[in-house]
Amino acid sequence: MPATRPTIHLIDDRRMGGVTRFLQRLSDMRPGDETRFVKRGTMGAQSYGAATVVSHLAVSWRTLPMMVTLRACNPKARIVHVEHSYCAGFERHRVPARNRPRFRTLLRTVYALFDEVVAVSEGQARWMHEAGLVPARKMRIAPPLVDLTPFLAIPDAAPEEGLRYGFVGRLDAQKGLDTILRAWRDAAPDDARLEIVGDGPAREMLEGMAEADPRIAFHGATDDPAAACALFDIGIMPSRWEPFGLSCLEARAAGRPVMVSPIDGLPEQVARGGGWVVRGGMPGWVRAFAIGLDGASLRDHAMMGRRSALDQARDARSRWSCILDETGATPWPAPLTDAPLAE
Repeated sequence: MPATRPTIHLIDDRRMGGVTRFLQRLSDMRPGDETRFVKRGTMGAQSYGAATVVSHLAVSWRTLPMMVTLRACNPKARIVHVEHSYCAGFERHRVPARNRPRFRTLLRTVYALFDEVVAVSEGQARWMHEAGLVPARKMRIAPPLVDLTPFLAIPDAAPEEGLRYGFVGRLDAQKGLDTILRAWRDAAPDDARLEIVGDGPAREMLEGMAEADPRIAFHGATDDPAAACALFDIGIMPSRWEPFGLSCLEARAAGRPVMVSPIDGLPEQVARGGGWVVRGGMPGWVRAFAIGLDGASLRDHAMMGRRSALDQARDARSRWSCILDETGATPWPAPLTDAPLAE
């Protein structure tokens, strides 16, 4: 009988992003695992001869036949799916109300093919449970892994003049910069700065909204997110949806507190400090930008952010070890935090 192959991870997107960086970190932790590319929308699944197959694949009606093939070709394998994309915020903003029953039927159908489904945050898991998408016995929670070393090496922020706010990520509708740019321009002090690092389809629109405000700088895309964090004192994540929010974890590891919207996986990231949830829509952001942080508060948030980021990273490593080694990973609802969501 041929030897069982290592755990196989399946991806359908090679672009540098959260999933790719997560798998890079996972390969450091588990060098024996393999990653295979599957062309999206094809019947490319095969018998992998692995005891465990982990799907990081996009779920859609187009990819459903391939998911069925994956299950059929690997009947004895333990197949785990990691949901990197869908969450309550996505459903609210991207799925019209009339299409939501069909959308949820798709997810239930696909998730039923897997032995376990991994949510990347408590917020995402809560939505999956409330929507009846995955039985609790099959659900696990494990945030993405990422190398925080370069972020931890960044010195704490020490603003000499006004506060520098910063955003790092793709410039598209998901990230919500268009919803708060006017609030920043109206409420932030004259000596404040907004550093925007990233590129994407919304860049031209956002530059138009900035109206050449000298306090706003667009830096373009970067392959060094740690260096990007050094450009600002406080991070902002006004996302419309965010299953986890890797940039929030990285900014906190860099000692940069983060202002986040009250959606999906973001509030739990700052529940132990290192930032706060901005509630109340536009008026809430206006107040947040107008008040800012004094030096002492900035230092306190930075210290708590680094500590909580390290705690969450250690917990994520433990959870992934349990899931992939089948050493008794606790099913949902096992909390990632023991503190209430930040206000």
